[in-house]
Amino acid sequence: MDDSTALGALDDLARLVRRASQELDRAIAGCLGETSVGRWHVLHAVAGGAGLSMSQLADATLLNAATLTRLIDAMIADNLVHRKVDDTDRRRVLVFPTRRGVLTHRVMAEALTTGGLTGLAGNAGLSKSLTALVDRISATEPAAL
Repeated sequence: MDDSTALGALDDLARLVRRASQELDRAIAGCLGETSVGRWHVLHAVAGGAGLSMSQLADATLLNAATLTRLIDAMIADNLVHRKVDDTDRRRVLVFPTRRGVLTHRVMAEALTTGGLTGLAGNAGLSKSLTALVDRISATEPAAL
């Protein structure tokens, strides 16, 4: 494979992965009746009630710090989550679901279940293939310049 063909294939792969992510987000948003799935990701991450720091939420949601902060601020305004200073480290703030947030998460989970999207997550082959792809990309180091 020559360089131009390899570059074209790389571009195609990047677009395909991005499109798959966008289509999944679109399908989830459609089931939830939301325009964005960010609220779902946050509520799902904090649903256990233990509280997560902003950096833990950023890891769980794959949102950058600025976007996550704006989303959390909006979710606080909607009474879905609240912030609390960590008792063990006063420099850290934890995000917890409110009662309304827990109920909203349950409604969203039911919508996704009845919408048929949970069947995608149960596809072990698909998950295994995507995990292998992510691992392979992560293990590939760019050539030294």
